[in-house]
Formats: sequence, C-alpha cells, structure tokens
Amino acid sequence: MVPSREILGELRRRVQSLPPADSAHDFAHIERVIRLTKQIYLLERAGETVTSYELEACECAALLHDCVPVAKNSPLRKESSRLAAEKAREWLQELSWDPMQIEEITMAILDHSYSAFLITGTAPRSFLGKCLQDADRLEALGAIGLYRVIATGVSMGASLFHPTDPWAESRELDDRRYSVDHFYKKLLKLPETFQTKAAKEEAKKRADFLKLYLAQLKNEI
Repeated sequence: MVPSREILGELRRRVQSLPPADSAHDFAHIERVIRLTKQIYLLERAGETVTSYELEACECAALLHDCVPVAKNSPLRKESSRLAAEKAREWLQELSWDPMQIEEITMAILDHSYSAFLITGTAPRSFLGKCLQDADRLEALGAIGLYRVIATGVSMGASLFHPTDPWAESRELDDRRYSVDHFYKKLLKLPETFQTKAAKEEAKKRADFLKLYLAQLKNEI
C-alpha cells in the first residue's frame, strides 16, 4: 500500500493546482481548516490516545473539503459538498488510500457544509464530520471571517451596506447585495450550530469580535 504521507503530498499538489472559487476559498483557507480540524479533534479527545492514522484522516478530509471549487453565487452551490465528496472518493480510490477510511472521509466532506445543513437539518453523522464542520465554520467568524465576508461580497458585486437602511430596519435582509446583511442573516447565528465544546467556545469569542466591529461600524455611519 502507498504510504499515506505520500498520498497526502499528491493530494496537496492537486488541490493547490485548482483555481479557487474566490479569494475567501484559497489554499490558505484550506491550510487553516486542516490545522483547526486537527486541533478540535485533539481537544475533544483530550486524555485519550489519538493515532497518527486518525490525524491523517483529519488532514485528508480538510484538504479535500473544497476540492470542487464552486462560487457562492453559482446555482450549484448547494451541491458543492456532494461534488467535493464524489471527487474526493475518486481521487482516494485512484491513489489507493486505506479503503476503511475512504467512507469516513467522504461522509465527513458530504456532511460538513452549511448548505447541506440547510437541506437536511441534521448534524454530521461522524465525529470527524463534526470536527471538520466546526473547523470550516470557525473560518466564517472572527478577524478571518470579517476579511472573508468582505472578499466574498466583492467577488459577488455586493455593496458593504445599504445606503439608507444599513441595519435592515425597514427591509428584508439581502446578503447577496449587502455584505453587512450576511452577519445578521448567517454569521452571528453560527455559534449555536457548533457540534464540539472546544469549537463552540472559540466560536463565541470570534462572534463577539464581529459584534464589536458592527458596533464600531454603526458609530462611524
């Protein structure tokens, strides 16, 4: 069997060669999700033995979670996790990854996305899936999340906020047109959806930072 580190190196090269869906979903985002997935996994399993085999599965799932780039405003966006899971399975089978882990990794990728959650309303089915989902959602909060929501808004042609009603007091939230709306439509609700204790605590801190930013923006406006 091909060593897993060698396979991960080849997968990394393949993912790095893909054009990102937007600047918020570049390879640096993937690197951070890899690190966070491992950190959450280890924190949740504190006091237990965690093998290199398990951490390689964490790395593999996080590395491939966006391996089919789909823009936020694409009609295929709700299918992005399914498309990535299918591509991950294809690559892992081609590269002779451990067959026992392929199902777990692809299930985690399939279950991790916010769009998948909106469709099914259910949590990830595996512990790995929960760690991956929480890691990816942490990226939507805090200072990184602030950069990413603005970057995504720019790529979609959105304005920062509505010129006369920035806080949607007399209109419906529309985060495709106004980036600030995305904080209220999705981001500030995310901490309630986290699956692991470690990530939930970090999510609250990052959401609090976004609230401070919004309060400052309100003062400046």
